Amino acid sequence: MRIRILFTLFFAIGVHLVSAQQDSSFLPPHPYLALQKPAIFMVVDYHQKESKDALFYTLVALVFLLGFIKTAFPKYFQNLFKLFFQTSLRQKQTKEQLAQDSFASLLINLLFLLTAGLYITLIIQYNHWSSLYFWLLYAYVTIILAIIYLGKYLFISFAGWVFNNSSSASSYLFLVAVVNRIMGVVLLPLTVLLAFASIEIAAVVATISFGVVTLLFIYRYFVSFGLLRSDLQLNPFHFFLYLCAVEILPMALIYKLLVENMG
Repeated sequence: MRIRILFTLFFAIGVHLVSAQQDSSFLPPHPYLALQKPAIFMVVDYHQKESKDALFYTLVALVFLLGFIKTAFPKYFQNLFKLFFQTSLRQKQTKEQLAQDSFASLLINLLFLLTAGLYITLIIQYNHWSSLYFWLLYAYVTIILAIIYLGKYLFISFAGWVFNNSSSASSYLFLVAVVNRIMGVVLLPLTVLLAFASIEIAAVVATISFGVVTLLFIYRYFVSFGLLRSDLQLNPFHFFLYLCAVEILPMALIYKLLVENMG
């Protein structure tokens, strides 16, 4: 009988405690326990770290392409840098050796387009100049680079044919191709650092790479002026007009197009 009474008493206390937990009105009010106010909740948006696996494998593919060119065409690779560092680019034997290997030229031109496109895309992303998806922007930049150099090749070839001076046009196009190929090789390690370095190191790499690209362009214009001055009796003012019309103006128009439609 006593056990039954105790069991009933414990059961009643348990029911009362459960009902008290469900209704906290029996507790006295307290300034630090706002039990009578609606519950406060916060939706947490967890940070999702951006994966760089696709960028890593893209750079691995570019390094593999460079290694394949270096291994499969060692003489071409050697002649390319030998011709670049020569005091005069009129070394016919070296130029002919480079011109004969068309497949190696095609591969290293492809390396330049892909590397330069990726480098420009990383610079745009680093400076937050566009909100486009990274790989879509990379495709746009690479296609625009290809269109620019294809258009320049057609324009200069046509001008050389019209003015009956195809040899000078061919020499200038060959110089542009040599500098671009060297640029593609030089930019590849800088692009790797720019892709995976910290923000502080990436800023230094971006500055160094910009200086390297600027020096290569200055070298190209300086040597090309020396090549064309004797053949075409070219003066610095005419060459400056050419740079403004063919080099600077198209890039400025493309930049304005990108800022208005992609920025």
